[in-house]
Amino acid sequence: MVIKSPFITEKVTNMIDSDNTMEFLVDIRASKKEIKRELEEIYNVEVVSIRTMITPKGGKKASVKLAGEGSANELATTLGLL
Repeated sequence: MVIKSPFITEKVTNMIDSDNTMEFLVDIRASKKEIKRELEEIYNVEVVSIRTMITPKGGKKASVKLAGEGSANELATTLGLL
């Protein structure tokens, strides 16, 4: 399992509304292709782009831009984050 959990903060909530982007905590060894494939399979969404970053605590976050207007908002609502 590459994706551990959604990552939600006030900044991410603003990104969901303005940029159609969500963040997820992922496995440190996961590649962008693996993250994209798993997101599309599990959540049935189309991923436009992925940016990854290593956190100061040694974890890895993926910032995922979704295709379709409002699809990040729909996904966040489905996951119970909003």
